[in-house]
Amino acid sequence: MKSLQKLLSHTLLLITLMFTTSFAANAGLINIKHDIIGDSFGKLGSIEVQINDSLLNTGLIYKSFGDQITLVNISLFGLFSSVGEFDISLFDVGIDSDNIYAGIEFFEFDADDVGFGAATWSYYMIFDAFTFGSLEIFDLNNDFIFFDTFSLSAAQVVPAPSTLVLLMLGMGGLMLRRKRII
Repeated sequence: MKSLQKLLSHTLLLITLMFTTSFAANAGLINIKHDIIGDSFGKLGSIEVQINDSLLNTGLIYKSFGDQITLVNISLFGLFSSVGEFDISLFDVGIDSDNIYAGIEFFEFDADDVGFGAATWSYYMIFDAFTFGSLEIFDLNNDFIFFDTFSLSAAQVVPAPSTLVLLMLGMGGLMLRRKRII
């Protein structure tokens, strides 16, 4: 009975390690997050996008060219797109998939905040890593309200949780195996 239990635990460990090393590398998602740092007022918000790791090492990828880049969240002045506080009319982003740790190289964003009636503002942002970024805010009458130039902080690249879960299962299996040997 003990040898059968040992065989099953070894088999489970091998299957877990197989999934951790092979399939996770082929089907994962990667989040890239930056803080938006205004030249006049400091941190204005943040932007987070998600790419499929099958796009890695394929050169420049752009949402407008049909590449699968998803806007996870953009926040400005405490408003968040992830909870529907922006009506986004334009979002485009470009990333060098050969060096994702460099982060976003280009993005363009045009949206209105929602649910504020007459106090609704329109936001237009454009960023190019090789020049600068700018944020313009207008009211409903297209009257100018605010302008600032900005840069992005260093990219925070995070693999999707499914990859981490598989890795943790493999590590847990190794720890269980080690405890039984000792």
